[in-house]
Amino acid sequence: MENIKTILVVDDSKANLTLAKQALDEYYQVSLVTSGQMALRFLEKRMPDLILLDINMPEMDGLETLRQIRANHDYKDIPVIFLTAKTDPETEVECLKLGAADFIGKPFVPQVMRSRIARTLELEEFRRLAEKRAKRFESIASKDPMTGLWNRSYLTQKIELSLAQGTSAAYMIVDVDHFKSVNDKLGHIVGDQVLNRLAHMMMEYFPEDSVGRLGGDEFVIFMENPPSNERLSERLSAFQAAVNADLKEATNGIASLSIGIALAPQDGNNMDTLYDKADRALYVVKKEGRNNFRFYDSTLPSKQAKVDRPEAIEMNIRTLMQQLKEPGTIRGAYWQDYEPFLAIFRFIERMMARSEQTFCVMLATLLDSEGNMLDPNILEPSMDVLFTAIQDTLRKGDVFTKFSGAQYIIMLPSAKAESGAKIACDRLQKRFDAINFNPNVTLKLDLTMMDMVERA
Repeated sequence: MENIKTILVVDDSKANLTLAKQALDEYYQVSLVTSGQMALRFLEKRMPDLILLDINMPEMDGLETLRQIRANHDYKDIPVIFLTAKTDPETEVECLKLGAADFIGKPFVPQVMRSRIARTLELEEFRRLAEKRAKRFESIASKDPMTGLWNRSYLTQKIELSLAQGTSAAYMIVDVDHFKSVNDKLGHIVGDQVLNRLAHMMMEYFPEDSVGRLGGDEFVIFMENPPSNERLSERLSAFQAAVNADLKEATNGIASLSIGIALAPQDGNNMDTLYDKADRALYVVKKEGRNNFRFYDSTLPSKQAKVDRPEAIEMNIRTLMQQLKEPGTIRGAYWQDYEPFLAIFRFIERMMARSEQTFCVMLATLLDSEGNMLDPNILEPSMDVLFTAIQDTLRKGDVFTKFSGAQYIIMLPSAKAESGAKIACDRLQKRFDAINFNPNVTLKLDLTMMDMVERA
């Protein structure tokens, strides 16, 4: 059944109230009161969808009633249509300034009244829908898509606003230890699961604070008006112990948690300064063995990046190319971690789209002889064998990375046609079969051609 809208009619004339109820009762749920004071008391208990409000009433007229309605946060957005015998421009301007949605002249015509009410309710429904969508889009724009935490941009604005008001705070950088090893050994899917589990536990342990993801495996907890360092340390110890227990199970003991803390205002009064101080504290935690937390103090060593390159004034194109050139003998396909692989993939995708060409993507999966997942003790050495087979057989222009614990994803930009991709597939299969000495391990290869003409 369709939800029936409710109308509150406010008029000191009982005759007018009776006429209004007769005109509307078939279409709406109608409530009647005879004064502005009664209308305000009514709103404390019930929220109508629209108010019909007489302007000329004793004690509290319609204008003062509307002022008090608009002053209350709970029902300031209820649309109000004035019932009036006055038609002078000054009265209409004053009503519109107060936020009136429309006017209905007295004596009112039932069809006109119903038409104006229907239009106002339709506009109000549109306004609410637009507001809801705007909030949803604002939420999407301010959230990290993977974890649902605040993203770097929104978190920066929120923190800077708080610090500008002189709020005391604790700025904590939370970092997953050995996260690269998690991705390398267990695959990108497990890495994403680790980040999401950490995000969930941050929200669980710090529900009143601002928690966000800066990027990669780096997160932030921003706590306004923090307790003493001793009490905060107790909370962080409990949080770290719980997260480490979870990470130990999820990553086979590879990952743990390190935290660096800076305090406002003593360590800084803007986000850049606090980030730098917390990062220095985190750096010391990492140097001392990880899996701990530390507050910043001025005696901590600076975090200095060592860059082995000639001074800019001595740089020319020849020395630049010598610096950039890949050292050692270049052979086989090019191995990359998952995130650099994505960057290379997108770059090649753009280049191929520009020239309206295609390229191939191959997914290599290790299974047992019945097509099921391999035992972890068999899987790890078999993945090493597959790594060697890929590097031995594929070309220097091909790029590959670990996609999961049992899979490599391979990009073949040199395979411009499906026939070339199948040749590469056959070579890889033969090489793997030649160096794999476990008959229970099988290699499954899936190919797809990226049609850049259509994608462009």
